[in-house]
Amino acid sequence: MKLTPDALLLGPLALSWPNLALLLGVFAFIWLAARRGVEGKAWGVLLVVVLAARGAYAVEHLSTWPSAGAALLGVLDIRSGGWNWGVGLPAGALAALFLLRREAGRLLVPGAASLAVALLPLGVQHGLTRPAPSASPPAYQAQVLKYLEPGQSRPSEVRFADLPKPMLVNLWATWCPPCRAEMPLLVEYQQKGYPIVLLNAGEDPGAIQGFLQQTGLSARVFLDSAGLQRAFQVSGLPTTLLIGSDGQILARHLGPVNRAQLEQLLGQLK
Repeated sequence: MKLTPDALLLGPLALSWPNLALLLGVFAFIWLAARRGVEGKAWGVLLVVVLAARGAYAVEHLSTWPSAGAALLGVLDIRSGGWNWGVGLPAGALAALFLLRREAGRLLVPGAASLAVALLPLGVQHGLTRPAPSASPPAYQAQVLKYLEPGQSRPSEVRFADLPKPMLVNLWATWCPPCRAEMPLLVEYQQKGYPIVLLNAGEDPGAIQGFLQQTGLSARVFLDSAGLQRAFQVSGLPTTLLIGSDGQILARHLGPVNRAQLEQLLGQLK
């Protein structure tokens, strides 16, 4: 077992802190509800909470999706996360009142305990990602990166410190299915002029070019020959990092990003 800024590592399994918080919260809620004899109704309440939180998140970011159909598919694909608990939890309370009526109070303790349990992994993540005060720039600022322009066969070089900041860094690989799934979205925004650095996790330039040609994507791709994956403490692919103007990591996301999440991250660049 290993703790990283993005996830709890259990052997080859990387369980992100938000997903771990959700799983622990659900387990605590159902287990305590079962001890109070209301497990069946608790599952109904939980379903309302999840659907309301996910649906509200989609509606909140509806303008970021190209169509209503794309938004619906984004809601169904929960791998990247995205919840509005400010809507989901009150909806669950109303569902409890409707299903249990006068006995709704029997879910107060399970609900409060599940929230407390879910906050524990998030607290651990906050402690691991809180930047340590330092007067000197991060060591990786001096690293030299190689990169490939669209159609270019021989890499060029640039110092990490010379890249325009703030920016998004996305670590990916051609063998990673979630990376392949999110790549068209990232390339789309890179082509729009957003500072998105697609940092491949140590693959051969030929494999990268082959993937781009196969998928019809035209993008600038950087090669992680400087060990940035280790310097950024990346625990799984894909990982997206928001890098501030001082080179410090301001936000992290383990797993594929959807359009709404990408818009939120890019909004922090301003």
